[in-house]
Amino acid sequence: MRAILTLFLSVCTLFALCACSMLQMIDPNFKIPMPHLPKISLPGRNTVAKLIPSMAEKDKVDANDPEVPFNSRGTLGFGHTLRIEVYEGARNPDRIYRGITMVDKDGVLALGEAGSARVGGLLLPKAAEAIATVFRLAGRNTRPITIHIVSVENTSIISINGDVRDAEFIPVFKNMSVQQAVTVTGGRKPGSTMRGVYIAREGQRHYFTSLEAADDKWSPQAGDIITLSPDI
Repeated sequence: MRAILTLFLSVCTLFALCACSMLQMIDPNFKIPMPHLPKISLPGRNTVAKLIPSMAEKDKVDANDPEVPFNSRGTLGFGHTLRIEVYEGARNPDRIYRGITMVDKDGVLALGEAGSARVGGLLLPKAAEAIATVFRLAGRNTRPITIHIVSVENTSIISINGDVRDAEFIPVFKNMSVQQAVTVTGGRKPGSTMRGVYIAREGQRHYFTSLEAADDKWSPQAGDIITLSPDI
C-alpha cells in the first residue's frame, strides 16, 4: 500500500512539472508560483540591548562626560558615572528612579527630582547610603528604599554587605557564584556562626538558608545586593 501511495505522489509531481514546462513554452513570461513566506524582521540594536545586558549603552551622560579610571574599592570622584536603579517598598517594590548620572566637580551626584547626593570622596557602600538618604527625605515615608548601583564607568558591580568583614562592591566576573563573591570580600565576620543569606534584585529580597543553597538557585548579575544575615 505504501509503495502504491509513493508511486501515485511521484506521478502527480511529474505531471505538475510537465504542466508548468508546457505553460512556459506557450508563454515565456510565465513563472512558477512560489509559496509566500512571511517577512522576518531582525531586532534593532536598541532592542537587543534591552534583552542582553552586556550590550547595554555605555555609562555616559553626554559628550563632555570623561572616561576616568575606576576601582570598586576606591573612592568616587569627578567624572565617575554611575548607573543606578532605586526601588521603594518590600513585598511589591516600585521602581522610583533609573538613570545614568555623573559625579560633578563638586563631588555631587544629580538624582533627578529627588535631589542630589554628595558622594565625592566616598567609598561605594557609603555612597549608596548617601543616595538612599536623599530618596528617603524626598519621599518622607517609612517604606524601605533599595539602591542598586548596577555599574560605574562601564564596570558591572554587585554589593556585598551585612555580616561581613567589610561591606563593599566588587566587579562581576564570568560564572561568578554567590560563595565566590562573598569569598572575595573576606567572608563573614570572625567568629560568626550565622548562615542565612538575602539577595536583592529589582528591589525584591530573596532569602536562602546558606551560601550553598543560594548557589543552587541563584546566578549573580550586575546590581545584585548580597546581604549576609547577622542573626539567622
